[in-house]
Amino acid sequence: MKILVSVSNKYVHLLAPYSILFNKYWPDQEVIFLGFDNPDVPELPDNFSYVSLGKQSDFGSHWTNPILPYINSLKDDYFVITAEDVVLCGPVDIEKANMLEDEVKLGNADKAMLDSHLNWNLQFGGEMHPYKNGVLKLSQFAQYRTSLAPAIWRKDYFLRYCKPNMSQWDFEIENMPESQRDKATIISLDDKEFLFKSANVYRQGVPAPWPDQRLTWGSTSGICKEDILLIYKYLPEAHQQANKDYLENLKDGVLYH
Repeated sequence: MKILVSVSNKYVHLLAPYSILFNKYWPDQEVIFLGFDNPDVPELPDNFSYVSLGKQSDFGSHWTNPILPYINSLKDDYFVITAEDVVLCGPVDIEKANMLEDEVKLGNADKAMLDSHLNWNLQFGGEMHPYKNGVLKLSQFAQYRTSLAPAIWRKDYFLRYCKPNMSQWDFEIENMPESQRDKATIISLDDKEFLFKSANVYRQGVPAPWPDQRLTWGSTSGICKEDILLIYKYLPEAHQQANKDYLENLKDGVLYH
């Protein structure tokens, strides 16, 4: 199963720590960075590749325009898609990942969420229904059915919503009304612990931690000192210096959320 990772030139410095952490927690996967022309792309592990979709300046804020030709060219019936600033920070349960993949592969599900953030999010209509043992189905009327949180998508279902001239925000929000009547099957694990345990490195261009947020790394599962220090090793010097005291006071054996 291909893992497609959308990359902005602004965050190309994250490719090295992203690949290291991905192979630490979900090894032996085929990961493809979908980025743009950039001389600063680092050397990547053998299971990673980098595809340039052209010049980023040609597309402005339209995320779907460069993505569409690539997705259309894929022979695969399904894939995972996620973003470069959503880094893995915990082990993936391979057996459970394979179970979700099989449901999409067999055409039983159109999308399988790799986290469970909509399962209990009742304020967004996140009512779940029994699907199979250990798996739930998202309500047809739930909001954010087209969320770009890490998920396995059937190619045809993704293309239904990957319309020209959309930003990532447009993809999630403007597609919401249609997705609430599309009769698609969207599943996730019946588990409060995410399968794809991740942390957000950036929020609006500012690197974690964000002391004003309940989750200062945007992570329900938490990220350890070792992984934080790895990420910061690749961040711009100004960001390292601005968070010097924080980094020096990190503790072993603690998960930072």
